[in-house]
Amino acid sequence: MTDTLQINWIRHLPVENNGRYIGHTDIPAIIPQEAVNFSVQLPENALWFVSPLKRAIESANYFRKSAAKTTEPLQIAPELMEQNFGEWENKTYDEVWNNERTAHNWQNPTFIKPQGGENFAELCTRVDGWLENILKGNFGNPLVVVAHAGTIRAGLRHALKITPEQTLNFAIDYSSITQVEYLLDGSGARVNYVNK
Repeated sequence: MTDTLQINWIRHLPVENNGRYIGHTDIPAIIPQEAVNFSVQLPENALWFVSPLKRAIESANYFRKSAAKTTEPLQIAPELMEQNFGEWENKTYDEVWNNERTAHNWQNPTFIKPQGGENFAELCTRVDGWLENILKGNFGNPLVVVAHAGTIRAGLRHALKITPEQTLNFAIDYSSITQVEYLLDGSGARVNYVNK
């Protein structure tokens, strides 16, 4: 049994969002013709978890086919979905800014909650719950988690024990890998790399 749990967070492939909020909007990924060329090798014995949104599942299947040797099934986890932008879903950033700029404190976006949606702090709580269950499960295998920029930032916040506001400063590009290792004695976590 290993004394650490390695989690390889991967953001899904690009999408055609045209500058829109697409948190829970279920749009497809843009699948390239050539195989993915990750800058690091994915572990062969990993367990794979994925957000239930189409862009994440399509990306996970592509990554598995082109860059990973695994026979483990994809495990779908609703907790890994992107932030729910409520009435902002599918609206452009400009539309939201023009309609909402005086309604919120944009200096502290963590707690801005669109009508019918959730704020980033609530996304962090959702991801925290999933991670705590994973850590209790103590799988013994590394994990590959295909999700979204907001979800991955929430995972980084959990590992580093920093505020949601600080986490929003991390760049998480399409198809990038962020690797975290949790010490299974409960003494903490280390971040090996972000956005690689």
